[in-house]
Amino acid sequence: MEKTEKIWEKAKKTATDKEAMKSTLSKAGNKLKSLAENSNELKELKSKLEILMRMFRSHLTGEYRAFPISTIVLIVFALVYFITPTDLIPDFIPAVGFTDDASVVLLIVKKLNRDIKKFHQWEDGQWEQAN
Repeated sequence: MEKTEKIWEKAKKTATDKEAMKSTLSKAGNKLKSLAENSNELKELKSKLEILMRMFRSHLTGEYRAFPISTIVLIVFALVYFITPTDLIPDFIPAVGFTDDASVVLLIVKKLNRDIKKFHQWEDGQWEQAN
């Protein structure tokens, strides 16, 4: 659990530093692009990470500011956990390396369900305004 605690502390620090947030978003995007699409588990992980990254990007740009700081810290934790190659189950272990990443991301998405629904409504409104 020491690794998870270190990742949590890093997430809390990152959530208060705009440059660190940008760097985390960039690293997560790069790692996300490298994920194989051949497993359902990774497809689900990729889908959930994309949602969290859109939320985080909208917060960073100031387009959407309705998130409480606790939501931002949880999003940052999910992204930092994902980009950390040597978390509880190292990512390089074939077939199981992303199992813990998927579990953490899915748990956080479930916890942030209300914020995600509100964000989707906001996104839908942005799309309607553009058309």
